[in-house]
Amino acid sequence: MPDFLPPVAFLVSAVAAAAPSGVGAGQLPPTPAVSSAGWDAPEARDLVARARVARAERAASAELASYTARTEGHIYFFLDPEEGGRHLLRVDQIAADVRWQSPGVLQQHIVGERSRRRFPLREFAYYLDRFTLVPHGFGGEIRIGSGEDVAGVEHPLAAWRAGSGAEEVYHFRLGSTLSLFLPGEEEPVRIRELFVRPRDTSRPGILGVIHLDLTTASIVRMAFTFTSASYIDPRNDRVQVELDYGLWEGRHWLANSQRIEVRREVPGIDLGVGTVIRAVLEVRDYELDAAGPDDLALLPPVTFEPPAERAAYPFSTGVYDRMETHGLGAVVVDTDPEELRSRALEWARDIGSSGLSPVRFHLEGFSSLLRYNRAEGLSLGAGGSYHPGPAMRVRARAGYAFGSGKPRLAMGFEEVLDASWTLRLEGYLRRRGDLGLAPGSSPLVSSIGALLLGEDYVDTYWMSGGRVGFDRRGSGRSRITFGFGLERHTSASRLVTSSPFGDRAFRGVRPVSEAEFLRLDAGTLLDLPAPGGGAGVAELSAAALYGQAGGGIGILAGIEERWRPGGPSREIALSGTGWIWLGDPLPQGHRLMGGRGTLPGHAYRGYAGRVAVAGGLVGSSDLIGPFVRARAGVHLGWSDGGDPVVGRSWAAGGTPGIAGAVSAGLGLGWDLIRVALARGIGGGEWQLWMSLDPGLWDRM
Repeated sequence: MPDFLPPVAFLVSAVAAAAPSGVGAGQLPPTPAVSSAGWDAPEARDLVARARVARAERAASAELASYTARTEGHIYFFLDPEEGGRHLLRVDQIAADVRWQSPGVLQQHIVGERSRRRFPLREFAYYLDRFTLVPHGFGGEIRIGSGEDVAGVEHPLAAWRAGSGAEEVYHFRLGSTLSLFLPGEEEPVRIRELFVRPRDTSRPGILGVIHLDLTTASIVRMAFTFTSASYIDPRNDRVQVELDYGLWEGRHWLANSQRIEVRREVPGIDLGVGTVIRAVLEVRDYELDAAGPDDLALLPPVTFEPPAERAAYPFSTGVYDRMETHGLGAVVVDTDPEELRSRALEWARDIGSSGLSPVRFHLEGFSSLLRYNRAEGLSLGAGGSYHPGPAMRVRARAGYAFGSGKPRLAMGFEEVLDASWTLRLEGYLRRRGDLGLAPGSSPLVSSIGALLLGEDYVDTYWMSGGRVGFDRRGSGRSRITFGFGLERHTSASRLVTSSPFGDRAFRGVRPVSEAEFLRLDAGTLLDLPAPGGGAGVAELSAAALYGQAGGGIGILAGIEERWRPGGPSREIALSGTGWIWLGDPLPQGHRLMGGRGTLPGHAYRGYAGRVAVAGGLVGSSDLIGPFVRARAGVHLGWSDGGDPVVGRSWAAGGTPGIAGAVSAGLGLGWDLIRVALARGIGGGEWQLWMSLDPGLWDRM
């Protein structure tokens, strides 16, 4: 288990709450960790014993008779795919009055509650611990979701006595020591990391880190996840908990913030996407030894103001104002949710930390199960996934195209090497490539278009081969990828000439150079600042091909900036995609553009080039939120035409200078369905089309 230093945010929050006056303190550099035998060294066992005594004494002590406080928090519910963009589904805001009396009576009164939905969800209620404060680092048993998510987990600092006949549940190891200078104190507060893992990994238990005040052995911070055996709900992939405490009056470590995150997937089916509930509470306005009602112990642990009063509560922040602070500022744009998963797998490398079955049915998306297009006709597929260990995964998929009578196969292996690096091995037969500069639609809409309109929005060619790759993840969403392999390209054929319904003719299929290539690829993704709120991302990738048919380097760049003044109900989005091919004039070194996805108001993929650029500026705002949303945009594009031979075979050329378009339309039903009218400028036309929210395309 790596020695993670506690985050700066935890240190700042601890110092800021050191006294009611809120005066801060300085920080000394960490001192080196004590050299010891590692797990269960005498120093670690001594600190654990002191912490257990401190917890027991605190519960019985009258030194702090009572306190009151106010909590405010947010509960975020969002889609969390392994690749692609997260999508916010719902956000709730909660406020509560907290009253505590010795010995351990905690009562919470919910005074504020409001909810905003960004997706058509059925109404459901959260478990109480999603919006109430965990009492003093949990009791002897750790339970999440009223025992429906996690149950039967013994607290690592619960009272335990050597020689009692009871079995010790955990291993402990010391980490770094940090020192904090507090106002008015001559000596710094020294805080020690204590890593925890279960002795029997097949039993319920936690694995993570606890920070302890070396003087009092009180808990300062806890951050942990659970073993597989801890999970009750079969949908649970992982549950993560973070508790932070601040020092009051130099004696009492009281809660500053709490974060509980639960990620779930469909049991038995690996779709490459889950849902996450992230509940974040912040505590303020402490009053120590405040008088409370005599019958506090007789009240229910959680009570509620009437719904009208909760809805009218004057929250100190807006519903969406804390998303950036809570790690969700970019939740509705392209993000990299793999970072959390990589960290959890590295932390639990030899301990199963997911509650999902290790063997599951696997689908990349709806289109991998069923799709229809002019190059395959009807195509069916399915797959499976297997997790031989918490840091390893094997996936395999197979499909069959009835139009060509040919199969497609894919198999991949990945291993998380550490918190930053992931190894990926893959082999594939007849993987579908697309010659477009950017996707034109979701796969689902493409199949519907092929069935009804004679347009499947994909310019297919086939790739077969294998690859060895590495991903390195940095802070936030940033990452670097590189790999190498062998690949064979073959042209697709137009096996279906017209749509089954409507009898509309399909476009021709663009040919490529059929040959084997040595392929080298690399890419990077970076976070971009977005002034005025929102988030941005930039991506750059390059692939070098070398074979008997020729070779070259293709470079693809993309940028997206989103500003959301006032939250997701209003948005200004700037996006751009560019391509350049350096080398021999291979057809697959060209890219197609025009129409939906790149340049609306122009013939769909009527332009081609070895250099192509497209971008747009789109503004949107709820009219009758969240059911009707107005959208309008300006779009520009240019391509150089590329090699004339390729242009003739593809029936596509360059743009007449810089081509443009304007568009206007509506987003319907939480902006999931979009209807737009566009007019091309510079050789364009009027176009009316319907699409789905691009944030959901990967799952379609």
